Amino acid sequence: MKKRVTAYCRVSTDKDDQLNSLENQERYFREYINNNPNWEYVPLYVDEGISGTSTKKRKAFNKMIEDAKQGRFDMILTKDVSRFARNLEDTLRYVRELREVKVGIYFISNNIDTLDRNNSFLLGFLGGIAENESERISQCVKWGQRRSMEKGVVFGVKMLG
Repeated sequence: MKKRVTAYCRVSTDKDDQLNSLENQERYFREYINNNPNWEYVPLYVDEGISGTSTKKRKAFNKMIEDAKQGRFDMILTKDVSRFARNLEDTLRYVRELREVKVGIYFISNNIDTLDRNNSFLLGFLGGIAENESERISQCVKWGQRRSMEKGVVFGVKMLG
């Protein structure tokens, strides 16, 4: 019997270069799944312009978790740990929940299969790095915005007059 496989794709902004990246992710995963004769393609789950720091607003991600619990597929592919979540707590929580229903996640770039418990330490380590990277990026953006405001740049409002 073929393993039913889907993938999760996400970009954090809706800028053109990110949308191109999203399109490339989708194409890559469709081909990757369809080229494996032991796998059956399950439509992808895609979040566009959504940060990975929380799962609250990630509609496709949450639908994927619910579908997994309902047995709609056996495995999720994703590029790397940071595409899945940029929050260590969420990463570990969802990996555990999916393991309970025997759904694995395979992080391609990291070569981690979550059904292999020998990968738990590495997964935790990389999840922590993803969270730290997100916090660092946020701090850099805020710093840059403060410097711009000091120079009189106004954000988010078009000035009239």
